[in-house]
Amino acid sequence: MNNGRRLFWVSVILSIGILMVLAAGCANKQEAAPPPQFPGWEKYSFKHFVFHFIPGSYWGRNIDRLSDAYERYLQEMCEFLAMEIPADTIHFYIYENDAEAKNLAGREIPFIQGNQIHWKRDPHFGEILARYLIPRMNIRMTDYQVLHDGVVRLLDYSNNDYHHLTCSLHDIARYIPLDSLIDNEAFERQNQKYREWEAASLVAYITYEFGINRFKMLWQTTAPFDRSVQELFDMDLPTLEQKWHEFALQYYQGINIREDRVPEKKTNTTE
Repeated sequence: MNNGRRLFWVSVILSIGILMVLAAGCANKQEAAPPPQFPGWEKYSFKHFVFHFIPGSYWGRNIDRLSDAYERYLQEMCEFLAMEIPADTIHFYIYENDAEAKNLAGREIPFIQGNQIHWKRDPHFGEILARYLIPRMNIRMTDYQVLHDGVVRLLDYSNNDYHHLTCSLHDIARYIPLDSLIDNEAFERQNQKYREWEAASLVAYITYEFGINRFKMLWQTTAPFDRSVQELFDMDLPTLEQKWHEFALQYYQGINIREDRVPEKKTNTTE
């Protein structure tokens, strides 16, 4: 490694270290609120979770199966992110509707408070759990919204194929170029659904091709995105974009458009 590159990474590592110390100090000052207890609700403890729900609800009737599934999701997500499972028990509140949440929690859902997740089966479970886990990775929060939202969308457990969906945007002329994705202001101006599809596909490509550790280095960088890509992946932005698309195309089968036709009304005619 030449002296210029060595100095670049020394400055990046020092900056990240200072910011991590400051962030840890702020986090230690925050005290988690005690989990609320709602009258008439039931609780079910399973490994890293305590689920809170209304008796007789869908969750109440299926809590054994669902709690086992969500414990598995937690372990899989932590494995993907190369992080330890958080030591704190996760108190998971499942509301039936917005009005109930507003009445009991006093605010709109979903939201995260300390070791509590308040949710109403929308959005996908993985999305809210990913948002819970990201600050607990114990690394500097990324400056790039595309990386943050890409992780959240990729881990949403929706069963969507985000490589396929990204490629479909080319066919409908809605593709967002990479240089717009990495610009936070430009990213926010894009269609939310489309930008998150692409973000998830991009994160999936980078973590598959280069590994989670180098992705985390990109996540934490304080340097310009294109310079970090060059240093970490030995390629420029156009090459990264090209290789990402080639990777995504492996999963693309084309758009299947089905027309919904209203059957013609039959009439009886007499001659």
